[in-house]
Amino acid sequence: MAGHSHSANIKYRKDRQDHARSQLFLKLRRKIENIIRQEGKITPEVLSMARENSFSKEKVQQIFEKIKSEGEKNSFVRNLYQAPFGIFIYLEENQDNIDKAAQELKLKKIPLFSLPNYFQPCYSLKLELEENYNLEEYLLTHFPIEILEKINYTEQSSEITSLDKQTTEKMKNIITQNGLKLKTKEEKTFWKALVYQKLFEKEAINYWTELEKKLSGSKFYTNIEK
Repeated sequence: MAGHSHSANIKYRKDRQDHARSQLFLKLRRKIENIIRQEGKITPEVLSMARENSFSKEKVQQIFEKIKSEGEKNSFVRNLYQAPFGIFIYLEENQDNIDKAAQELKLKKIPLFSLPNYFQPCYSLKLELEENYNLEEYLLTHFPIEILEKINYTEQSSEITSLDKQTTEKMKNIITQNGLKLKTKEEKTFWKALVYQKLFEKEAINYWTELEKKLSGSKFYTNIEK
């Protein structure tokens, strides 16, 4: 019995010590999290605190990545809306007040999976010639016809657009592999309405003007033809 009691006492003390260490670890972790959230980065104070308490640098980095991903998830919104007068809006936003704007503008949220019914993605490259050539002629000379058939070229902005992402990727590969005198100034994805419409009624035009004003700081796409 004595031996059993002694063993039980040792286990009891060990469990209490482990629990105390666990509580200290959690307390330290929360403190590190709070500092990173407030400062938005890993500060020298955090690293010093971690070092003094045998809290690894890798764990500090994991906390930072977790907070960063939470922030991105919470701040970024992708929504599809139907507005009055047959207006559809696809919105990519980082603002917290988008729900308020949607309420003011009487926007009805549509399930995001129905986005392909209203909009399609477009892929864009803004190109620049390193020498004084005509860009359109240069493209016709250096790119195969199967690529040229899948792109639209806007001379004013020197912009190539395609509905096929692989086409723009192939263009970039050809530029690199063949050492062409082209460089990419800008690359982006945007959304194009499948069917555009014009507004004629004064009430509809006034609503559209207000909508543009409210969403001016947002990244949004609509089916309205200007």
